Amino acid sequence: MKREAQAESPLSPTGVILWLGYLLLLSLVVAHAPEHAVTPTYARASQAWWQHRNLYDLQSVHGFLYLPQSAILYAPFALLPPVPREILWRAVNLALVASALARLACFLPRPSRSFVLLSLLTIPASLASARNGQTNLPLAGAMIHGFLEASNMRWNRATLWLLLGLVYKPIAIVPYLLAGVLYPRLRWSLLSGTILLLAMPWLFAPAAFARDQYQLFWQKFLLSGQPQEPSFSDLSGLLDALRISLAPAWLFACRALAALLTLLLAEIALRRDRAHAALTLVGLAAAYLMLFNPRTEANSYILLAPSTALFALWELSIGRRGSAAALMAVTLGFGSSSYGPIHGWTNLWFQPLLVLIYLGYLAFRCIYPLPAVDPGTARSASGRESG
Repeated sequence: MKREAQAESPLSPTGVILWLGYLLLLSLVVAHAPEHAVTPTYARASQAWWQHRNLYDLQSVHGFLYLPQSAILYAPFALLPPVPREILWRAVNLALVASALARLACFLPRPSRSFVLLSLLTIPASLASARNGQTNLPLAGAMIHGFLEASNMRWNRATLWLLLGLVYKPIAIVPYLLAGVLYPRLRWSLLSGTILLLAMPWLFAPAAFARDQYQLFWQKFLLSGQPQEPSFSDLSGLLDALRISLAPAWLFACRALAALLTLLLAEIALRRDRAHAALTLVGLAAAYLMLFNPRTEANSYILLAPSTALFALWELSIGRRGSAAALMAVTLGFGSSSYGPIHGWTNLWFQPLLVLIYLGYLAFRCIYPLPAVDPGTARSASGRESG
């Protein structure tokens, strides 16, 4: 088929200014109070690594919860004074999310306008994580890039993004495993990359110290996965709000059943619409994490907001205004933790309820995919024109 005329770039001046303005606002906030964030925890862990001190506190479910590689890769930021460190960290994180949204916009008509709309819908859900400096923000970008690269059969690039997600947060094992199962040709790259990633600590520390940190990480991982307080916005938070109590064994059964259902839906999506399946896989992986990670916080929902925003604009582009409006409301609802008193009314139960609603929509779209947009007005996320 003939190549269409070159599609427009998603990075319009309006979109760039929007994200630069967001960064400027965040910079002013963190410059005023750089200590009101979680990033000092990352900095202390990075400093401890290079000084060969333990990274993990096994007396608490909080603290540094990540792989040793996270402390190693945070080193360039840890070397900076607090204010420059906080600003640079957020600049990198926002760039990751913005670049991922720019790629998603290429699936929609008029990518430059779609990028602005995707950004406006997604930013509210990012506010709390961006203010705190949490790794939810870059993980959202890494997940999107990883699935899009896998869908374009760029196995090494997909591996880099999926492994970077693991460095940002261990919960990224969900998209890592999902991509590995669904894309058989990715497995060798993923396996070899994982071996190199796991070997990294031994390149930067004595063997005994690196081994001890892996052992401590595993103990911390098990400990942090069993928080005793009902203060997380996962499925348990919703059930607690409804005064429904499930034994741990039943919750585990729900997680296992949901994992199988997620895999089944993902395989259906890949079979029904391979060209756009990555968009659905991002939503499925993020929805599973939001409901079944026992440490899902209200500000974690930036992981899911790009997916709901994308489908909202996709529905709108084909004239389904009712569906589009509902999905826009869901997307904005994911930012409820940043809406002042609304957070108090909706804390713990509202966001997981929205996820269940969105999961129903995603399941429907796995079976009945949306029609592609006009190939003359959009291009694939790989940068090539569609058609």
